[in-house]
Amino acid sequence: MRWPLLLGFGVFTVLGSWFFGRNPAGPGVQPIAFNHSKHIASGMTCTDCHTGAQTRERATLPALAACLACHETPLTESAEEKKIKAFAAAGRELAWAPLTRMPTHVYFSHRRHVQLGKLECAGCHGAMDKLTAPPEKLFRPLDMDDCIDCHQKSRARIDCNDCHR
Repeated sequence: MRWPLLLGFGVFTVLGSWFFGRNPAGPGVQPIAFNHSKHIASGMTCTDCHTGAQTRERATLPALAACLACHETPLTESAEEKKIKAFAAAGRELAWAPLTRMPTHVYFSHRRHVQLGKLECAGCHGAMDKLTAPPEKLFRPLDMDDCIDCHQKSRARIDCNDCHR
């Protein structure tokens, strides 16, 4: 008599996770197939596009204006560059799919870690300079255990109130 209940629960769980636990555009689907490797090789740095990384709490995802600063006139025949022009012509901003979501009870400051702590972007985000397509998932988990481990290795404070507000 329990198997119908268990079967119903299983179906409900699978359908619920499919409907509510997914990104409708797909995991990490980005509006532009951005080639980090090509841009870094041209002399750009992470903070040329992710402007808030050194000065703000959030690193910020690139605005269309950042792309247009170099790509106002076409540099190549790339389909991705044509997408940038189409977004500009339509007056639409790039809708980047963020890979990280900080819980509301956690305080994290990119400025504190990058500028004051002198951490390299690759320490948390991996070798983005080698990627020829946008990442589809995080380089590492970026959970509380990961943060505490890093803080202990670098002898940074691990007081609960520093991150949980």
